[in-house]
Amino acid sequence: MIHRALVPGLFVILWSTGYVVVRLTMPDAGPVRFLAWRFGAAAVLLAAAAVMVRASWAPRAIDYGHLAVVGLLIHGIGLGGVWVALDLGVEAGVAALVMGTQPLLTAAFAISLIGERIDRRAAAGLALGFLGVTLVIYHNLSGVGDPAGLVVVVAAVVGMTLGVLYQKRRCAHIDLVTGSAVQLAFAALACLVVAWWIDDRPIEWTLRIFAVLGWSVLVLSIAATLLLYRLLRRGDASRVASLLYLVPPVTALMAWAAFGETLAALAIAGMALTAVGVALVAAPPASPPEKNLGAR
Repeated sequence: MIHRALVPGLFVILWSTGYVVVRLTMPDAGPVRFLAWRFGAAAVLLAAAAVMVRASWAPRAIDYGHLAVVGLLIHGIGLGGVWVALDLGVEAGVAALVMGTQPLLTAAFAISLIGERIDRRAAAGLALGFLGVTLVIYHNLSGVGDPAGLVVVVAAVVGMTLGVLYQKRRCAHIDLVTGSAVQLAFAALACLVVAWWIDDRPIEWTLRIFAVLGWSVLVLSIAATLLLYRLLRRGDASRVASLLYLVPPVTALMAWAAFGETLAALAIAGMALTAVGVALVAAPPASPPEKNLGAR
């Protein structure tokens, strides 16, 4: 069992590998076809695991409708939208900046849709985190590529944000393993339909693709997603979403280590600002001073 204090850091590290996976996959596979395989394989593995451990399945038919909505929003539109946008020529820095608005969107939607309250310190942390993310990826903001790609990545961040909130609001009572299996199954079906419609690039089944698919299924679609849902059950959606501010800095470090990409001084400063911003958001709200019970 993973120690509770280690879950946020582990989630950020695993989730950050997603951008590296996209870079490794693009030369050999159409994005939607690859995601259909990824989501489908993950759904089968989770369903098999659920049967082995005798996990409980959702008790009501309406629950499967809620799971389908989350699967389409988070996996289909959220993750799938980023892959399609990059395939359409949107620069990785632009996509990361747009997706970096997710904590701000989550906070705004959480206040208006599910009644969460955010104190001034958390609000300042959200703003500081976004500034840090902007500095980290500033040197990669060279273009937006196809305008349609920019529309897709905007749809992706909105879909991901609404999916996170919907998961917390409607699916928190459902077993994580069986619920994720159902969500991924719906996402796989959606990707199959979209791939038949717009993605005519066949997958070149190289050793690299098999390795990337294995990592995507086991680490991204299963481990990282389950950690995200576990975090959502423990805390406010806005505080959990603030962890996503750490993804671009960690991804930049991974790209530096794996591909030799440079880290500018501005990016390093942005990493520090991002860490401070997330710390402000994650800190528990200050408790009001206790009343002097001896005074009458």
